[in-house]
Amino acid sequence: MKRFSLLFAAGCLLLVSALVFRDFLFGEALLLYKDSGSDSINDYYPSFVHLSEYLRLQGLPSWSFYLGMGQDLFYLVGYLILEPVTWLPKESIAPWLIFQHLAKVLVAGLCFFRFLQLRGLHLLASLLGSLLLSFSAYMCMGTCWYPLADEVLCFTAILLAIELALKRGRWFVLAPAVALVGLLDSFHLYLCAVFLLLYVPARLCGQYGWRPRVVLRLALLLAGAAILGVGLSAVITLPNLYAVVNSPRGSDAASAVARLTAFPVFGLESQLHYLTAALRPFANDILGTAEPFRGWQNYLEAPLTYCGLLCLILLPQVFVGTPRRLQLIFGLFLTGVLLTTIFPWFRHLFWLFQGDYYRALSLFSILGIVTLSAIAFSRYLEGRSLNLWLLAATMLVVVGTLYLPVEEMQRRLDPALKLHATLFLLSYAGLLAIGQLLKRRNLTGCLIVAVTAFELVLFDHITVSNRSTVSKQELKARVGYNDETVDAIRDIKASDSGSFYRVTKIRPSSLGVLPSLNDAMIFGYYGTPYYSSFNNINYINFLIAVDAIPPNSEIETRYSIGLLNDPILSLFAGEKYALVENPVFLQRTRHYEFVKQYGKDYLFRNAAFLPLGLTFDRYIPEDVFLKLPVREKPHVLLRAVVLSSASEAEKVGLSPVVLPDLEQEIRNSSLTDVAAARRKSALDLTSFGQTRIEGKVALEQKAVLVVQTPFDRGWEAFQDGRPTSTMKVDIGLLGVALDAGEHKVELHYQTPFLVLGAGISLGSLLLLALCVWRWPRLRLATQLSSDSRAAA
Repeated sequence: MKRFSLLFAAGCLLLVSALVFRDFLFGEALLLYKDSGSDSINDYYPSFVHLSEYLRLQGLPSWSFYLGMGQDLFYLVGYLILEPVTWLPKESIAPWLIFQHLAKVLVAGLCFFRFLQLRGLHLLASLLGSLLLSFSAYMCMGTCWYPLADEVLCFTAILLAIELALKRGRWFVLAPAVALVGLLDSFHLYLCAVFLLLYVPARLCGQYGWRPRVVLRLALLLAGAAILGVGLSAVITLPNLYAVVNSPRGSDAASAVARLTAFPVFGLESQLHYLTAALRPFANDILGTAEPFRGWQNYLEAPLTYCGLLCLILLPQVFVGTPRRLQLIFGLFLTGVLLTTIFPWFRHLFWLFQGDYYRALSLFSILGIVTLSAIAFSRYLEGRSLNLWLLAATMLVVVGTLYLPVEEMQRRLDPALKLHATLFLLSYAGLLAIGQLLKRRNLTGCLIVAVTAFELVLFDHITVSNRSTVSKQELKARVGYNDETVDAIRDIKASDSGSFYRVTKIRPSSLGVLPSLNDAMIFGYYGTPYYSSFNNINYINFLIAVDAIPPNSEIETRYSIGLLNDPILSLFAGEKYALVENPVFLQRTRHYEFVKQYGKDYLFRNAAFLPLGLTFDRYIPEDVFLKLPVREKPHVLLRAVVLSSASEAEKVGLSPVVLPDLEQEIRNSSLTDVAAARRKSALDLTSFGQTRIEGKVALEQKAVLVVQTPFDRGWEAFQDGRPTSTMKVDIGLLGVALDAGEHKVELHYQTPFLVLGAGISLGSLLLLALCVWRWPRLRLATQLSSDSRAAA
């Protein structure tokens, strides 16, 4: 029976999936969205492609020069498990995105179905809950913000693991479930802790009553399993935590903490916010889809609370005939939902004042609402009566909300969805009442599940399909990521065997509404722009110091344009080629040579090219450099290294520059002469890899080698086989102290905290195996009964 029920649920999930995603399965659409609110085509897809290439060419993700000016890629390693398309060849990734999402829908749906069955719910109620969660707004938005679907999968696994522990004694299942959450990122372990701290005590008190000793004992047992799960994921979460902390958002350099903590505790939001929060449970797109979204914030960060209209009228019924302690628990849950919606400060607190949005908070709400609605529906199917007066009152309030005479609300509502929602709500209320009055609950239950499936297909198809997507034809045509840039980069690599040089590409190739900053990851060249939520803070500090991006701009710490707007800084960074749409400026610049035209773009070679690794025996203090005029800074970087203090300069034996003399030198020397001098003493690369660089250098006196990549503690330097110190130079770049003479220089990179994390994960795995061998099952219910008898 158990196997049959799972197969039945899987069949229903697949059928609804086929209908919702029919345009992707049987049409020309790909699961890559072009609209400005989607990160799929400009962020996730380039990351998937780059991970796929990195695995084949380098192995385990580590430092990558394809990310901006260089960054550790390991913080995305969780994608290798949660986004299995990363293992495919890059040309197969886009077509398989739809099957990856459908697999997540199926697994998350079956996990939730089994969770509800373990809670003792009726088969139809379990199926209903599975459908409502799997095709909720949150899961559907995971078609373009892929981690949202991962969150549904991970937290559903947590719920199932807790039930398996309580009902079957399989406590150890919680450990890998928590570890799965850790694959998302280190911050999600905090969200997991919040979830467990709220859910586990409520679950135990709800089932076992007010017995503090029993609840505490069981909670501690589950906490032990969860801690083992945190340990299992340490090999991924520790390096990820380092990447987060070593970013502007994680270091408070560009975080929203100051602004959000200043918000009054009981301060209120705008009228538009409350309208959005009240209306989005009716349909995810009732206020518009993607670009035309007419609600608060944007399509993603507004409340994602749609999980079926049936929940709106079934939820109050869960309080009918329920023991008082359960009523209290259910009431506290709904109070929490309302509190974080009405008073934004509590929502900010949930996010540790890092963001003004809903996201996972909406998921937690959906999990609770769907579960309570499924409980109410299960009771109905088992013969317990609904309160028809409460049902009528609920219908009046819910439907009345859609027709409130508020001009602002009615102007923003989609009239077709408003009508559809009204008809569905009336149908559900009618079916529930008829089934109870005629005592044909199972028949009406089947009809309700069928109508719910129809509703989900109708509404979710709008969410996933009424948006601009990349087509299969566009993927093959010479547009987007398959435009003439492919030919340009191929020709550059065929004609230039140099081990390292950067390409400045001005025109983004993405088909998205917003320009992409991650083209280098797709086409396989070294550039300087990069979009990431967690850019390396030293990369950002360098860009701010040279005025490439403005200070105190949180957005530009993520959407970093790199050095695109300054040819001198690009020269310093190692630019050898420039691919531009407008050739006029480079045609007038002496050191650029025209090579060839590729479609809309013109390829130029930088004759003054500077290699990776420049040496300097003079320095300028950081405070002096920051006060220089914007136009002077690039020229100064070509003539001296920027150090934080005189004491640091003394350690490495550098002499200071006299600023007036340096300014005179800048005026009197040509860029060509300066570039030639820099090349003469630069590092002569003999071997270049993403994590291992080797070269030779000849110095007349002590100097600092400036490697044009962000400083990171994972880099180690060796001079003639002996370790030498690395330092932060130029307010964010990697520097190496070198002695006078001829030397062999080596640079090695290892992801920080990877070894420590691997040790913790291995130790946790061994401890888990030992505990499972010693206590394969804990009879938690039996222990509870014994404790209850002892207490009596």
